[in-house]
Amino acid sequence: MFDSDLVRKFVRLISQQTGLCVRPQDENGLLAKLQARMKALGISSLDSYYQLLDAGRSDAVVAPSDRLRSEREWRELVKLLVVTESYFFRDRGQFDLLRTRILPELIVKNRNLAAQKANGAKPTLKIWSAACASGEEAYSLAILLRELLQDLYDWNLVIFGTDINESVLERARQGEYNAWSFRQVEPRIQQQYFQTRHDRYQIDPRVRRMVQFHRLNLVRHELPDADLALAEIDLILCRNVFIYFDRTSIDRVLQKFHRTLAPGGYLIAAHAELQGQATQPFHTQLFPQSVVYQRCDRLAGDSIARGDRVSILERSSVPSQTRDRPSSPTVPAVTSRAELSPSRPSVKLRRDRPDRPSPRELSPAWTQALACYQHQDYADAIARAEIVLSDEPQHLDAYTLIARAYANLGDYQKATYYCMQALGIDSLAVEPYYLLAHLGELQGKPERAKSFLKKIVYIDPHAAIAYLELAQLYRAEGDRHRARKMQSTAVEILQTLPPQTVVDAERHLTAGELLQHVRGQSR
Repeated sequence: MFDSDLVRKFVRLISQQTGLCVRPQDENGLLAKLQARMKALGISSLDSYYQLLDAGRSDAVVAPSDRLRSEREWRELVKLLVVTESYFFRDRGQFDLLRTRILPELIVKNRNLAAQKANGAKPTLKIWSAACASGEEAYSLAILLRELLQDLYDWNLVIFGTDINESVLERARQGEYNAWSFRQVEPRIQQQYFQTRHDRYQIDPRVRRMVQFHRLNLVRHELPDADLALAEIDLILCRNVFIYFDRTSIDRVLQKFHRTLAPGGYLIAAHAELQGQATQPFHTQLFPQSVVYQRCDRLAGDSIARGDRVSILERSSVPSQTRDRPSSPTVPAVTSRAELSPSRPSVKLRRDRPDRPSPRELSPAWTQALACYQHQDYADAIARAEIVLSDEPQHLDAYTLIARAYANLGDYQKATYYCMQALGIDSLAVEPYYLLAHLGELQGKPERAKSFLKKIVYIDPHAAIAYLELAQLYRAEGDRHRARKMQSTAVEILQTLPPQTVVDAERHLTAGELLQHVRGQSR
Protein backbone atom coordinates (compact mmCIF):
# COMPACT_ATOMS: atom_id res chain seq x y z
CA MET A 1 0.00 0.00 0.00
CA PHE A 2 1.06 3.59 -0.55
CA ASP A 3 0.19 6.83 1.17
CA SER A 4 -2.66 8.07 -1.03
CA ASP A 5 -2.60 11.53 0.58
CA LEU A 6 1.09 11.92 -0.30
CA VAL A 7 0.49 10.77 -3.87
CA ARG A 8 -2.26 13.39 -4.20
CA LYS A 9 0.25 15.97 -2.98
CA PHE A 10 2.46 14.90 -5.89
CA VAL A 11 -0.55 15.25 -8.21
CA ARG A 12 -1.15 18.84 -7.04
CA LEU A 13 2.53 19.74 -7.28
CA ILE A 14 2.80 18.31 -10.80
CA SER A 15 -0.26 20.30 -11.82
CA GLN A 16 1.18 23.52 -10.39
CA GLN A 17 4.57 23.04 -12.03
CA THR A 18 3.59 21.60 -15.41
CA GLY A 19 -0.17 21.95 -15.80
CA LEU A 20 -0.46 18.20 -16.27
CA CYS A 21 -3.60 16.67 -14.81
CA VAL A 22 -3.21 13.19 -13.29
CA ARG A 23 -6.56 11.44 -13.03
CA PRO A 24 -7.37 9.28 -9.97
CA GLN A 25 -7.28 6.13 -12.10
CA ASP A 26 -3.74 7.04 -13.21
CA GLU A 27 -2.31 7.44 -9.71
CA ASN A 28 -0.88 3.91 -9.63
CA GLY A 29 0.94 4.59 -12.88
CA LEU A 30 2.23 7.88 -11.48
CA LEU A 31 3.53 6.11 -8.39
CA ALA A 32 5.49 3.70 -10.58
CA LYS A 33 7.12 6.61 -12.41
CA LEU A 34 7.98 8.35 -9.14
CA GLN A 35 9.56 5.17 -7.81
CA ALA A 36 11.58 4.76 -11.00
CA ARG A 37 13.08 8.21 -10.48
CA MET A 38 13.65 7.56 -6.79
CA LYS A 39 15.58 4.40 -7.67
CA ALA A 40 17.72 6.30 -10.19
CA LEU A 41 18.58 8.89 -7.53
CA GLY A 42 19.00 6.45 -4.65
CA ILE A 43 16.14 7.98 -2.67
CA SER A 44 14.15 5.56 -0.53
CA SER A 45 11.44 7.85 0.85
CA LEU A 46 8.55 9.30 -1.13
CA ASP A 47 8.50 12.24 1.25
CA SER A 48 12.17 12.98 0.56
CA TYR A 49 11.55 12.87 -3.19
CA TYR A 50 8.60 15.22 -2.74
CA GLN A 51 10.81 17.70 -0.89
CA LEU A 52 13.30 17.56 -3.75
CA LEU A 53 10.62 18.43 -6.31
CA ASP A 54 8.97 21.02 -4.07
CA ALA A 55 12.23 22.98 -3.93
CA GLY A 56 11.67 23.91 -7.56
CA ARG A 57 8.61 26.04 -6.86
CA SER A 58 9.15 29.70 -7.74
CA ASP A 59 8.14 30.79 -4.23
CA ALA A 60 10.14 28.12 -2.40
CA VAL A 61 12.75 29.49 0.03
CA VAL A 62 15.70 27.19 -0.60
CA ALA A 63 19.41 27.36 -1.30
CA PRO A 64 20.35 28.00 -4.97
CA SER A 65 22.00 24.58 -5.18
CA ASP A 66 18.80 22.86 -3.99
CA ARG A 67 16.73 24.80 -6.53
CA LEU A 68 19.10 23.84 -9.34
CA ARG A 69 18.99 20.17 -8.29
CA SER A 70 15.20 20.32 -8.20
CA GLU A 71 14.95 21.87 -11.67
CA ARG A 72 17.22 19.17 -13.08
CA GLU A 73 15.02 16.49 -11.56
CA TRP A 74 11.87 18.06 -12.95
CA ARG A 75 13.37 17.74 -16.42
CA GLU A 76 13.94 14.04 -15.86
CA LEU A 77 10.51 13.38 -14.38
CA VAL A 78 8.77 15.24 -17.21
CA LYS A 79 10.26 12.75 -19.68
CA LEU A 80 8.19 10.04 -17.99
CA LEU A 81 5.03 12.11 -17.65
CA VAL A 82 4.45 13.45 -21.15
CA VAL A 83 3.70 11.70 -24.43
CA THR A 84 6.17 12.60 -27.18
CA GLU A 85 4.57 10.82 -30.14
CA SER A 86 4.31 12.96 -33.29
CA TYR A 87 4.61 12.72 -37.06
CA PHE A 88 4.82 14.99 -40.10
CA PHE A 89 1.69 16.82 -41.27
CA ARG A 90 -0.34 15.35 -38.45
CA ASP A 91 -4.06 16.01 -39.05
CA ARG A 92 -4.17 16.62 -42.79
CA GLY A 93 -7.42 18.56 -42.47
CA GLN A 94 -5.84 21.21 -40.27
CA PHE A 95 -2.80 21.43 -42.52
CA ASP A 96 -5.11 21.80 -45.51
CA LEU A 97 -6.80 24.71 -43.71
CA LEU A 98 -3.40 26.27 -43.06
CA ARG A 99 -2.40 25.82 -46.70
CA THR A 100 -5.58 27.17 -48.28
CA ARG A 101 -6.86 29.78 -45.84
CA ILE A 102 -4.91 30.73 -42.73
CA LEU A 103 -1.36 31.12 -44.05
CA PRO A 104 -2.36 32.87 -47.33
CA GLU A 105 -4.34 35.39 -45.29
CA LEU A 106 -1.41 36.02 -42.95
CA ILE A 107 0.99 36.30 -45.88
CA VAL A 108 -1.12 38.97 -47.59
CA LYS A 109 -1.63 40.86 -44.34
CA ASN A 110 2.07 40.92 -43.39
CA ARG A 111 3.23 41.70 -46.90
CA ASN A 112 0.90 44.72 -46.89
CA LEU A 113 2.11 45.83 -43.47
CA ALA A 114 5.72 45.75 -44.68
CA ALA A 115 4.82 47.67 -47.83
CA GLN A 116 3.31 50.45 -45.72
CA LYS A 117 6.70 51.09 -44.14
CA ALA A 118 8.95 53.56 -45.92
CA ASN A 119 12.23 51.84 -45.00
CA GLY A 120 11.83 48.91 -47.40
CA ALA A 121 11.69 46.37 -44.56
CA LYS A 122 11.07 42.74 -45.39
CA PRO A 123 7.72 41.29 -44.39
CA THR A 124 7.85 39.16 -41.24
CA LEU A 125 5.94 35.99 -40.39
CA LYS A 126 6.27 34.38 -36.95
CA ILE A 127 4.91 30.91 -36.17
CA TRP A 128 5.12 28.96 -32.94
CA SER A 129 4.76 25.21 -32.56
CA ALA A 130 4.10 24.97 -28.81
CA ALA A 131 4.78 21.54 -27.30
CA CYS A 132 6.51 20.52 -30.53
CA ALA A 133 7.85 17.18 -29.20
CA SER A 134 10.56 15.90 -31.60
CA GLY A 135 9.97 18.67 -34.15
CA GLU A 136 7.81 17.08 -36.85
CA GLU A 137 5.12 19.75 -36.54
CA ALA A 138 7.55 22.66 -36.66
CA TYR A 139 9.35 21.25 -39.69
CA SER A 140 6.00 20.55 -41.39
CA LEU A 141 5.20 24.26 -41.04
CA ALA A 142 8.59 25.19 -42.50
CA ILE A 143 8.01 22.90 -45.49
CA LEU A 144 4.53 24.34 -45.99
CA LEU A 145 5.92 27.88 -46.11
CA ARG A 146 8.55 26.85 -48.64
CA GLU A 147 5.71 25.48 -50.77
CA LEU A 148 3.60 28.65 -50.44
CA LEU A 149 6.16 31.44 -50.72
CA GLN A 150 7.75 31.97 -54.11
CA ASP A 151 9.64 34.95 -52.65
CA LEU A 152 10.78 33.01 -49.59
CA TYR A 153 14.13 34.80 -49.29
CA ASP A 154 12.46 38.21 -49.31
CA TRP A 155 10.84 37.36 -45.96
CA ASN A 156 11.92 37.33 -42.34
CA LEU A 157 10.50 33.96 -41.35
CA VAL A 158 10.68 32.84 -37.74
CA ILE A 159 9.45 29.42 -36.66
CA PHE A 160 9.71 28.47 -32.99
CA GLY A 161 9.47 24.96 -31.62
CA THR A 162 9.18 24.67 -27.86
CA ASP A 163 8.65 21.79 -25.47
CA ILE A 164 9.04 21.07 -21.78
CA ASN A 165 11.05 17.93 -22.57
CA GLU A 166 14.70 18.68 -23.36
CA SER A 167 15.46 15.20 -24.67
CA VAL A 168 12.87 15.38 -27.46
CA LEU A 169 14.10 18.87 -28.34
CA GLU A 170 17.57 17.48 -28.90
CA ARG A 171 16.11 14.97 -31.34
CA ALA A 172 14.27 17.83 -33.05
CA ARG A 173 17.49 19.80 -33.47
CA GLN A 174 19.14 16.78 -35.09
CA GLY A 175 16.27 16.51 -37.56
CA GLU A 176 16.59 12.77 -38.11
CA TYR A 177 13.52 10.52 -38.23
CA ASN A 178 12.40 6.97 -38.93
CA ALA A 179 9.80 5.84 -41.45
CA TRP A 180 6.95 5.91 -38.91
CA SER A 181 7.15 9.74 -38.82
CA PHE A 182 6.10 9.87 -42.49
CA ARG A 183 2.87 7.89 -42.36
CA GLN A 184 0.79 10.84 -43.64
CA VAL A 185 3.36 12.44 -45.95
CA GLU A 186 3.17 12.57 -49.74
CA PRO A 187 6.11 10.70 -51.31
CA ARG A 188 7.07 13.88 -53.18
CA ILE A 189 7.52 15.80 -49.92
CA GLN A 190 9.62 13.07 -48.39
CA GLN A 191 11.83 12.82 -51.49
CA GLN A 192 12.21 16.58 -51.88
CA TYR A 193 12.95 17.61 -48.30
CA PHE A 194 14.70 14.58 -46.75
CA GLN A 195 17.84 12.58 -47.45
CA THR A 196 17.88 8.83 -46.82
CA ARG A 197 20.53 7.47 -44.46
CA HIS A 198 20.11 3.72 -44.17
CA ASP A 199 16.73 3.35 -42.39
CA ARG A 200 16.66 7.00 -41.22
CA TYR A 201 15.68 10.25 -42.92
CA GLN A 202 17.59 13.51 -42.43
CA ILE A 203 15.74 16.75 -43.04
CA ASP A 204 17.12 19.21 -45.60
CA PRO A 205 19.50 21.63 -43.81
CA ARG A 206 17.70 24.59 -45.45
CA VAL A 207 14.49 23.53 -43.73
CA ARG A 208 16.23 22.79 -40.45
CA ARG A 209 17.70 26.30 -40.35
CA MET A 210 14.21 27.79 -40.57
CA VAL A 211 13.29 26.49 -37.09
CA GLN A 212 14.72 27.35 -33.70
CA PHE A 213 14.01 25.11 -30.70
CA HIS A 214 13.82 26.14 -27.04
CA ARG A 215 12.84 24.42 -23.83
CA LEU A 216 9.78 26.13 -22.38
CA ASN A 217 7.22 25.34 -19.70
CA LEU A 218 3.90 26.76 -20.92
CA VAL A 219 2.46 26.98 -17.42
CA ARG A 220 5.39 28.60 -15.63
CA HIS A 221 7.06 30.62 -18.37
CA GLU A 222 6.17 34.32 -18.58
CA LEU A 223 4.77 35.29 -21.98
CA PRO A 224 5.27 37.24 -24.15
CA ASP A 225 9.02 36.75 -23.88
CA ALA A 226 11.10 39.50 -25.48
CA ASP A 227 14.38 37.63 -24.93
CA LEU A 228 13.20 34.68 -27.04
CA ALA A 229 11.29 37.00 -29.40
CA LEU A 230 8.13 35.08 -28.49
CA ALA A 231 5.87 38.05 -29.11
CA GLU A 232 3.65 39.31 -31.91
CA ILE A 233 3.23 35.72 -33.14
CA ASP A 234 1.05 35.28 -36.22
CA LEU A 235 0.16 31.63 -35.69
CA ILE A 236 0.38 29.31 -32.69
CA LEU A 237 -0.15 25.57 -32.98
CA CYS A 238 -0.68 23.92 -29.61
CA ARG A 239 -2.20 20.54 -30.35
CA ASN A 240 -2.78 17.49 -28.17
CA VAL A 241 -1.51 19.38 -25.14
CA PHE A 242 -4.56 20.84 -23.43
CA ILE A 243 -6.04 17.36 -22.99
CA TYR A 244 -3.35 16.76 -20.35
CA PHE A 245 -3.87 20.10 -18.54
CA ASP A 246 -6.25 20.91 -15.71
CA ARG A 247 -8.81 23.68 -16.26
CA THR A 248 -6.85 26.31 -14.33
CA SER A 249 -3.72 25.69 -16.37
CA ILE A 250 -5.68 25.78 -19.63
CA ASP A 251 -7.13 29.18 -18.74
CA ARG A 252 -3.70 30.48 -17.79
CA VAL A 253 -2.05 29.28 -20.99
CA LEU A 254 -4.86 30.63 -23.18
CA GLN A 255 -4.41 34.06 -21.63
CA LYS A 256 -0.67 33.86 -22.33
CA PHE A 257 -1.27 32.83 -25.92
CA HIS A 258 -3.70 35.72 -26.41
CA ARG A 259 -1.09 38.20 -25.17
CA THR A 260 1.62 36.63 -27.32
CA LEU A 261 -0.34 36.63 -30.59
CA ALA A 262 -0.21 39.60 -32.93
CA PRO A 263 -3.58 41.29 -33.54
CA GLY A 264 -5.41 39.07 -36.00
CA GLY A 265 -3.16 36.11 -35.19
CA TYR A 266 -4.48 32.56 -34.90
CA LEU A 267 -4.35 29.74 -32.36
CA ILE A 268 -5.05 26.17 -33.46
CA ALA A 269 -5.55 23.32 -30.98
CA ALA A 270 -6.48 19.69 -31.59
CA HIS A 271 -10.11 18.86 -32.37
CA ALA A 272 -12.52 19.40 -29.44
CA GLU A 273 -9.53 19.96 -27.15
CA LEU A 274 -10.89 23.28 -25.89
CA GLN A 275 -14.54 22.33 -25.92
CA GLY A 276 -16.20 23.72 -22.80
CA GLN A 277 -13.20 25.91 -21.95
CA ALA A 278 -13.29 29.67 -21.50
CA THR A 279 -12.07 30.89 -24.91
CA GLN A 280 -13.75 34.31 -24.66
CA PRO A 281 -10.53 36.29 -25.24
CA PHE A 282 -10.55 34.82 -28.76
CA HIS A 283 -12.94 34.97 -31.67
CA THR A 284 -13.88 31.36 -32.39
CA GLN A 285 -14.25 30.37 -36.05
CA LEU A 286 -15.59 27.06 -37.27
CA PHE A 287 -14.22 25.67 -40.54
CA PRO A 288 -15.00 22.25 -42.00
CA GLN A 289 -11.45 21.17 -41.19
CA SER A 290 -11.11 22.63 -37.70
CA VAL A 291 -12.08 25.17 -35.08
CA VAL A 292 -9.60 28.06 -34.90
CA TYR A 293 -9.23 30.89 -32.42
CA GLN A 294 -8.29 34.39 -33.51
CA ARG A 295 -7.08 37.36 -31.51
CA CYS A 296 -9.37 40.29 -32.36
CA ASP A 297 -8.77 43.00 -29.80
CA ARG A 298 -11.38 45.30 -28.36
CA LEU A 299 -11.25 48.57 -30.21
CA ALA A 300 -10.16 51.90 -29.05
CA GLY A 301 -13.26 54.01 -29.23
CA ASP A 302 -15.62 51.73 -27.35
CA SER A 303 -16.29 54.71 -25.14
CA ILE A 304 -16.05 58.47 -25.56
CA ALA A 305 -14.64 60.86 -23.02
CA ARG A 306 -17.21 62.80 -21.04
CA GLY A 307 -16.21 66.09 -22.63
CA ASP A 308 -16.57 64.77 -26.17
CA ARG A 309 -19.93 63.23 -25.37
CA VAL A 310 -21.32 66.54 -24.11
CA SER A 311 -19.91 68.47 -27.05
CA ILE A 312 -21.50 66.05 -29.51
CA LEU A 313 -24.94 66.02 -27.93
CA GLU A 314 -25.05 69.76 -27.36
CA ARG A 315 -23.48 70.66 -30.72
CA SER A 316 -25.12 73.33 -32.83
CA SER A 317 -27.05 71.75 -35.67
CA VAL A 318 -25.86 74.33 -38.19
CA PRO A 319 -23.55 72.44 -40.60
CA SER A 320 -20.01 73.67 -40.94
CA GLN A 321 -17.76 73.51 -43.96
CA THR A 322 -16.07 70.12 -44.12
CA ARG A 323 -12.40 69.81 -44.79
CA ASP A 324 -11.19 68.91 -48.26
CA ARG A 325 -10.72 65.18 -48.56
CA PRO A 326 -10.03 62.93 -51.49
CA SER A 327 -13.14 61.15 -52.61
CA SER A 328 -13.36 57.38 -52.71
CA PRO A 329 -15.36 54.91 -54.72
CA THR A 330 -18.72 54.00 -53.30
CA VAL A 331 -18.87 50.65 -51.53
CA PRO A 332 -22.45 49.60 -50.88
CA ALA A 333 -23.38 49.42 -47.22
CA VAL A 334 -23.74 46.08 -45.48
CA THR A 335 -27.26 44.83 -45.21
CA SER A 336 -28.17 44.96 -41.54
CA ARG A 337 -30.83 42.88 -39.87
CA ALA A 338 -31.48 45.89 -37.69
CA GLU A 339 -32.11 47.99 -40.80
CA LEU A 340 -34.70 45.48 -41.97
CA SER A 341 -36.57 45.65 -38.67
CA PRO A 342 -40.13 47.04 -39.04
CA SER A 343 -39.30 49.68 -36.44
CA ARG A 344 -36.67 51.21 -38.70
CA PRO A 345 -37.10 53.31 -41.85
CA SER A 346 -37.76 51.39 -45.05
CA VAL A 347 -34.96 53.28 -46.78
CA LYS A 348 -31.35 52.45 -46.04
CA LEU A 349 -29.67 55.44 -44.43
CA ARG A 350 -26.14 56.33 -45.45
CA ARG A 351 -23.90 59.26 -44.88
CA ASP A 352 -23.47 62.16 -47.29
CA ARG A 353 -20.54 61.54 -49.60
CA PRO A 354 -19.22 63.04 -52.81
CA ASP A 355 -20.06 61.19 -55.98
CA ARG A 356 -16.88 62.04 -57.82
CA PRO A 357 -14.99 59.10 -59.33
CA SER A 358 -11.59 58.18 -58.00
CA PRO A 359 -8.68 57.18 -60.27
CA ARG A 360 -8.43 53.96 -58.23
CA GLU A 361 -11.74 52.83 -59.68
CA LEU A 362 -10.00 52.39 -63.01
CA SER A 363 -7.81 49.62 -61.59
CA PRO A 364 -8.98 46.31 -63.14
CA ALA A 365 -8.57 44.43 -59.85
CA TRP A 366 -10.55 47.08 -57.99
CA THR A 367 -13.27 47.12 -60.62
CA GLN A 368 -13.51 43.32 -60.35
CA ALA A 369 -13.64 43.50 -56.56
CA LEU A 370 -16.52 45.99 -56.71
CA ALA A 371 -18.35 43.88 -59.28
CA CYS A 372 -18.00 40.76 -57.14
CA TYR A 373 -19.33 42.66 -54.14
CA GLN A 374 -22.29 44.00 -56.13
CA HIS A 375 -23.14 40.43 -57.18
CA GLN A 376 -22.88 39.33 -53.51
CA ASP A 377 -19.91 37.10 -54.32
CA TYR A 378 -18.23 38.17 -51.11
CA ALA A 379 -15.45 35.56 -50.98
CA ASP A 380 -14.21 36.57 -54.45
CA ALA A 381 -14.61 40.24 -53.55
CA ILE A 382 -12.30 39.71 -50.58
CA ALA A 383 -9.75 37.83 -52.67
CA ARG A 384 -9.68 40.51 -55.39
CA ALA A 385 -9.52 43.34 -52.87
CA GLU A 386 -6.51 41.64 -51.28
CA ILE A 387 -4.84 41.69 -54.70
CA VAL A 388 -5.50 45.43 -54.79
CA LEU A 389 -3.89 45.77 -51.36
CA SER A 390 -0.79 43.88 -52.49
CA ASP A 391 -0.25 46.65 -55.09
CA GLU A 392 -1.64 49.57 -53.06
CA PRO A 393 -1.19 48.93 -49.34
CA GLN A 394 -2.77 52.32 -48.51
CA HIS A 395 -5.99 51.62 -50.41
CA LEU A 396 -8.49 52.66 -47.75
CA ASP A 397 -11.54 51.54 -49.71
CA ALA A 398 -10.17 48.05 -50.33
CA TYR A 399 -9.96 47.55 -46.57
CA THR A 400 -13.50 48.92 -46.21
CA LEU A 401 -14.84 46.63 -48.92
CA ILE A 402 -13.23 43.59 -47.27
CA ALA A 403 -14.76 44.66 -43.95
CA ARG A 404 -18.22 44.91 -45.51
CA ALA A 405 -17.82 41.58 -47.27
CA TYR A 406 -16.90 39.85 -44.03
CA ALA A 407 -19.84 41.54 -42.31
CA ASN A 408 -22.20 40.20 -44.96
CA LEU A 409 -20.67 36.75 -44.47
CA GLY A 410 -21.46 37.03 -40.76
CA ASP A 411 -17.83 37.20 -39.67
CA TYR A 412 -18.17 40.33 -37.55
CA GLN A 413 -14.80 40.01 -35.86
CA LYS A 414 -12.92 40.07 -39.14
CA ALA A 415 -15.14 42.89 -40.35
CA THR A 416 -14.12 44.82 -37.23
CA TYR A 417 -10.46 44.02 -37.79
CA TYR A 418 -10.47 45.34 -41.36
CA CYS A 419 -12.36 48.47 -40.29
CA MET A 420 -9.53 49.18 -37.88
CA GLN A 421 -6.99 48.62 -40.64
CA ALA A 422 -8.83 51.23 -42.70
CA LEU A 423 -8.86 53.66 -39.78
CA GLY A 424 -5.14 53.06 -39.36
CA ILE A 425 -4.71 54.60 -42.81
CA ASP A 426 -7.12 57.49 -42.18
CA SER A 427 -8.43 57.93 -38.64
CA LEU A 428 -10.95 60.51 -39.86
CA ALA A 429 -12.59 58.26 -42.45
CA VAL A 430 -16.23 58.00 -41.42
CA GLU A 431 -17.24 55.02 -43.60
CA PRO A 432 -15.51 52.46 -41.33
CA TYR A 433 -17.16 54.08 -38.32
CA TYR A 434 -20.58 53.64 -39.92
CA LEU A 435 -19.88 49.96 -40.46
CA LEU A 436 -18.58 49.57 -36.90
CA ALA A 437 -21.78 51.18 -35.62
CA HIS A 438 -23.92 48.79 -37.67
CA LEU A 439 -21.87 45.85 -36.41
CA GLY A 440 -22.48 47.02 -32.87
CA GLU A 441 -26.22 46.98 -33.50
CA LEU A 442 -26.10 43.54 -35.09
CA GLN A 443 -24.20 42.17 -32.11
CA GLY A 444 -26.68 43.61 -29.64
CA LYS A 445 -24.28 46.29 -28.37
CA PRO A 446 -26.17 49.60 -28.71
CA GLU A 447 -23.70 51.52 -26.54
CA ARG A 448 -20.88 50.50 -28.86
CA ALA A 449 -22.96 51.53 -31.88
CA LYS A 450 -23.73 54.92 -30.33
CA SER A 451 -20.09 55.56 -29.51
CA PHE A 452 -19.09 55.15 -33.16
CA LEU A 453 -21.99 57.28 -34.43
CA LYS A 454 -20.94 60.01 -32.00
CA LYS A 455 -17.43 59.83 -33.40
CA ILE A 456 -18.90 60.40 -36.86
CA VAL A 457 -20.77 63.57 -35.87
CA TYR A 458 -17.65 64.75 -34.05
CA ILE A 459 -15.64 64.35 -37.26
CA ASP A 460 -18.43 65.60 -39.54
CA PRO A 461 -20.88 67.86 -37.65
CA HIS A 462 -23.43 67.88 -40.50
CA ALA A 463 -23.67 64.07 -40.83
CA ALA A 464 -27.47 64.03 -40.84
CA ILE A 465 -27.73 60.29 -41.27
CA ALA A 466 -25.58 59.64 -38.18
CA TYR A 467 -27.93 61.83 -36.14
CA LEU A 468 -30.92 59.90 -37.50
CA GLU A 469 -29.36 56.58 -36.58
CA LEU A 470 -28.60 57.89 -33.10
CA ALA A 471 -32.25 58.94 -32.83
CA GLN A 472 -33.35 55.41 -33.72
CA LEU A 473 -31.07 53.88 -31.07
CA TYR A 474 -32.30 56.25 -28.37
CA ARG A 475 -35.88 55.60 -29.41
CA ALA A 476 -35.35 51.85 -29.10
CA GLU A 477 -34.03 52.42 -25.57
CA GLY A 478 -37.08 54.47 -24.63
CA ASP A 479 -35.08 57.72 -24.33
CA ARG A 480 -37.57 59.86 -26.22
CA HIS A 481 -35.98 63.16 -25.21
CA ARG A 482 -32.62 62.36 -26.78
CA ALA A 483 -34.27 60.67 -29.74
CA ARG A 484 -36.24 63.85 -30.50
CA LYS A 485 -33.11 65.95 -30.06
CA MET A 486 -31.07 63.83 -32.49
CA GLN A 487 -33.88 63.80 -35.07
CA SER A 488 -34.43 67.54 -34.74
CA THR A 489 -30.72 68.13 -35.38
CA ALA A 490 -30.85 65.93 -38.48
CA VAL A 491 -33.90 67.80 -39.80
CA GLU A 492 -32.18 71.17 -39.30
CA ILE A 493 -29.13 69.92 -41.18
CA LEU A 494 -31.22 68.59 -44.08
CA GLN A 495 -33.13 71.88 -44.27
CA THR A 496 -29.89 73.76 -44.91
CA LEU A 497 -29.12 71.60 -47.94
CA PRO A 498 -30.59 72.21 -51.40
CA PRO A 499 -33.44 69.67 -51.80
CA GLN A 500 -31.73 67.98 -54.79
CA THR A 501 -28.49 67.33 -52.90
CA VAL A 502 -27.77 63.60 -53.15
CA VAL A 503 -27.22 62.12 -49.70
CA ASP A 504 -27.23 58.47 -50.81
CA ALA A 505 -25.39 58.04 -54.11
CA GLU A 506 -26.28 54.35 -54.37
CA ARG A 507 -30.05 54.90 -54.12
CA HIS A 508 -30.04 58.46 -55.47
CA LEU A 509 -31.75 59.59 -52.28
CA THR A 510 -31.82 63.39 -52.02
CA ALA A 511 -31.91 65.64 -48.99
CA GLY A 512 -35.46 66.64 -49.89
CA GLU A 513 -36.64 63.03 -50.13
CA LEU A 514 -34.99 62.08 -46.85
CA LEU A 515 -36.44 65.14 -45.15
CA GLN A 516 -39.90 64.22 -46.39
CA HIS A 517 -39.45 60.67 -45.15
CA VAL A 518 -38.37 61.81 -41.66
CA ARG A 519 -41.28 64.25 -41.38
CA GLY A 520 -43.63 61.49 -42.46
CA GLN A 521 -42.38 59.31 -39.63
CA SER A 522 -42.99 62.07 -37.11
CA ARG A 523 -46.69 62.37 -37.89
